[in-house]
Amino acid sequence: MVIRILGNKETPAYQEAEKLVRSRGHMLWCEGYRYTLAIAPLLTDKITDEDLNEPVIGTLIFHPSPLPYGRGASSIKWAYKRKEPITAATWFWADSGYDTGDICEQEIIKIDHNIRPRVFYERDIIPAMLRTLERCLENLEKGIIRRVPQVETYSSYDKRLA
Repeated sequence: MVIRILGNKETPAYQEAEKLVRSRGHMLWCEGYRYTLAIAPLLTDKITDEDLNEPVIGTLIFHPSPLPYGRGASSIKWAYKRKEPITAATWFWADSGYDTGDICEQEIIKIDHNIRPRVFYERDIIPAMLRTLERCLENLEKGIIRRVPQVETYSSYDKRLA
């Protein structure tokens, strides 16, 4: 597959996702070419409708919460603030909403409240992001496009925390 990675190239999430994509033998997208799949390991802006329709299969976005619960920015900070016992590594298919697309892959993660959120993100979330991305790619390589609709009844949306 030809894969386009969206987001800031300087972030650990982007860099680790790029390593995984390359290690699985996929080609990285170059300007001017079509791509099969887009992935966004750390997205801070909404995807435009044009970008949404560009990839052949679609765009997978990573979110560090058990979607549909915890939509929006700052989900790790909110989980710490609420003293929640768990969060999740979730890859979902981008759609026109905010964190509302069908779930492709999800893994529950126990939150360690003895460490700072940034350390937790780097130590626990990024490895889980990679494990779940690898499962997404394995399925897509076999022609399996997994889409589990989010249950709106259980959704929540949190505002950005500073």
